[in-house]
Amino acid sequence: MIFSLLNVRKRTAAIIAGLAIGATCLWAISAWQNISREELIDILLASLLMLCGVMVTALVAVAGLKLVMRLINRMLSANQPSSGQD
Repeated sequence: MIFSLLNVRKRTAAIIAGLAIGATCLWAISAWQNISREELIDILLASLLMLCGVMVTALVAVAGLKLVMRLINRMLSANQPSSGQD
């Protein structure tokens, strides 16, 4: 493969090849459907914003659930009498 001449790892070569294939497919579809470059960039940016929104929402949901679980555990451990005798 041509990437062996560049001395890159297999994973990096796979990422570069995937990006090149994706860009070629997008270019072919935009040429076939007569989509302008600006429109294609707008669609890409909108997709990236949506993906970032989903990621942020997921992070907030996970953090919120962990906080609720910690509060519940803290309340349950505070309500239990200590087993040590004085």
